[in-house]
Amino acid sequence: MSTSTASPSTAIAGRREPTGIPGGVLAAIVGPLVLAVCNLAVGLTPGQSDVEETVDIIRVAGENPTMFQVSSAIGFVAAALLVPGIWTVATTLRPRTPWLASVGGWMMATGYIMFCVLGIESLINLAVAQGGDPVSFATAIDEHTSPVMFAVYFVFGLGALGGGLILGIAMLRQRDAVPAWAGWAMIVSEPVRVIGLLTGLSVVGPPLASVLIAVGFAGVLLRRSDALA
Repeated sequence: MSTSTASPSTAIAGRREPTGIPGGVLAAIVGPLVLAVCNLAVGLTPGQSDVEETVDIIRVAGENPTMFQVSSAIGFVAAALLVPGIWTVATTLRPRTPWLASVGGWMMATGYIMFCVLGIESLINLAVAQGGDPVSFATAIDEHTSPVMFAVYFVFGLGALGGGLILGIAMLRQRDAVPAWAGWAMIVSEPVRVIGLLTGLSVVGPPLASVLIAVGFAGVLLRRSDALA
């Protein structure tokens, strides 16, 4: 009769990366912080708070080309980190709350994939501002927007906001393994983002919401990593 034991390297690897997603823990914590920087860059763009129509967005892009490019680039990096980070959190929560973790993870990750489309849209607006016909372009966008584009906006809003709420509820359902403050940080982050956008406090609301997401994710993953150490 033979027995086998896990090698020390295997045991250490298991403790360091309990989710099985390479770099997932780091991505889950850094991704929302990068998103906070993106949110802050957008909020600090001069004229951003006065935008009401597409032509206004193009005008602001033309007046602030560097800010538009920088914020878009940071946003792409944030999305690249957020998607695997979200799945890391969802995978960690799934054994105890399978439905909530799965639905919340799918919604939030899909929402931030759609977020990339919005970044590309910003770069297109910048290109029009620098060498196109802003008025004609804005008219075409406002009057002939594709149903697919409406769907992108809808999935982004519902997924990013609703998915975060569901993951927050999943965290609260696991209070013996996940600190309650992590779940509340996730849940509070979504109304903080919306209130900031609706009240014109875009320099405060969205960045703070992203930091709260990082806090929530850290509460899940660092506590679980300690438990497995």
